[in-house]
Amino acid sequence: MKLKALAASACLMFASTSASALNIALTNDDGWSTPGIQALFDALTEAGHTVVLAAPLDGQSGSSAAFNIDSLEVTRQAENQYSVALEGGETGAEPATAGAFATKILTELTGEMPDLLISGINDGANTAAATVTSGTVGAAIHSVALVLGESVPAIAISTDERCDEDAGITEACREVADFVVDYVDHLTMRPNFVKGNSKLIQRELALNINFPPGEPQGVVIAQQGRLPLLAGSFRSIDYGCPEGCSALEVGETTGAGILGAPSVDPKGDVADSDAILFDEGFITVVIIEANYSAKAGGLTKYLNRFDF
Repeated sequence: MKLKALAASACLMFASTSASALNIALTNDDGWSTPGIQALFDALTEAGHTVVLAAPLDGQSGSSAAFNIDSLEVTRQAENQYSVALEGGETGAEPATAGAFATKILTELTGEMPDLLISGINDGANTAAATVTSGTVGAAIHSVALVLGESVPAIAISTDERCDEDAGITEACREVADFVVDYVDHLTMRPNFVKGNSKLIQRELALNINFPPGEPQGVVIAQQGRLPLLAGSFRSIDYGCPEGCSALEVGETTGAGILGAPSVDPKGDVADSDAILFDEGFITVVIIEANYSAKAGGLTKYLNRFDF
């Protein structure tokens, strides 16, 4: 197991540094009023950053990087806080859309694109294969992609148990928010950022961070796990029809859905898996990007042989 810069990284939890004030867009997929995002808004604002919160009116978990193209409704809920909903005001917009509004409103206020977008604090970890369905991570990916014409560096931050939506802002939730403030401080001291040669996070990259429910064992750079993960355990989803979908006659309809969740052996995951390290009590940081291009030398060579 490669635990990179463990001791130094762990210190981030206990000592704040002198940071540059940043312009930060804040969103989530749980809804604008939930404890995680409110704790983070308070912590970032108290640290001296200019923060605009724009998030879905209500929970939109599992949205990935989906975004809306229909008419929307934006409501100013508090100073520098907005909810974004579909027309009619009863259903929240997609997290990626809400994040785009946070970026837009902050740009209107400051005249500059944000230095950073943060998505979270999400109630529920987003590791392993669950990462690709996460609206929290999706909003971060949407931010670093060129959908808005410019890439805004992004952090997705999630946790288990600490920021329960029904528990209010607890000390455990504030601990995650304080960690994010310290981690952002750490990023502002990157030599290339200080010199003006790079954005806060370079090359259209984002960070997917997960904070464990218990006492953190340290901070590690991890790899996104490849195994299915459902409700905090390694399980795959078995979709189907009770009597088998292939047995249906043409035009016949039957009820269907998730039939079960078979267990998967976590020992088969990749080295430095975020899910395994998270389960061991580490704060995991996975560097992610929106570029879907894959490095596949053998397949590339073979496909290039196609004669059209």
